[in-house]
Amino acid sequence: MWKLAEVSLRPETPEDGSFVEELIFAVREGEPGFRDLPVDERTPLLKEQARLQSADYRRKFPHAHYLIIVASGHPVGRFYIDHTPDHLRIVDLSILPDYQGHGIGHQLMKSVLAEGTRTSLPVRLSVMIGNPALDFYLKLGFVTIDKLESHLRMEWVSKAPA
Repeated sequence: MWKLAEVSLRPETPEDGSFVEELIFAVREGEPGFRDLPVDERTPLLKEQARLQSADYRRKFPHAHYLIIVASGHPVGRFYIDHTPDHLRIVDLSILPDYQGHGIGHQLMKSVLAEGTRTSLPVRLSVMIGNPALDFYLKLGFVTIDKLESHLRMEWVSKAPA
């Protein structure tokens, strides 16, 4: 069994572009709409989606922290967090499949929830309907605050006394 390695975060740089593309391929290629396509069709679609998603995130969240998750010296995921005056937003938490289920995401989310408690700010995120991560967020105490066509908007509020 894989043991939890030392995990750290570092700022994303332009040199991380190929890793981010690889990450998106790894986490998205099994989704409906992609998994049934031949590889020669799926690859350009995923590359384009990676490019568009990155541009969209940076347009919508220009002040977010764009971080690369590093375990044992290797990039294994990305963690994008936006700290606004009225809430903390998890813009994206993606981890390579081989590193999922070993506590990395839990550790990162717990640190953001602790910051939410410390600052008395809710933590918000959006998750695609049907995404297995939904159960993960529910176990952490997130509740659905809005249902869109393809996504759920979720929020966590500290139960600590103010």
